[in-house]
Amino acid sequence: MQWGFQILISQEKLDTVIAQLKSQEGVRGVVVTTMEGLPLSSDLDPDTTENVAAIITSLVGKALDAVDELDEGKLSFLTLDTEKGEINIAPEPGEGLILVVLKK
Repeated sequence: MQWGFQILISQEKLDTVIAQLKSQEGVRGVVVTTMEGLPLSSDLDPDTTENVAAIITSLVGKALDAVDELDEGKLSFLTLDTEKGEINIAPEPGEGLILVVLKK
């Protein structure tokens, strides 16, 4: 699934990153979204991708606020443990992107 938003990273590079992540054992899905919640690339269905992008953007915003409030420096990574596995979230505010990886 691809969306046509103008970004600083090429679609080709996004596709390469997703392919590399998907080739790792246990990866169930990958979403790349802007910090504003606009999905850029994903291998999930469109409805799930849009919902995940919106929710993760809100979560990352709250996490960034907490890190700032606690004066902990820069937020680099979030991991959510679930019954089915993990959701790994790597925000890159400088690049304006959030990478979300679902793992078994």
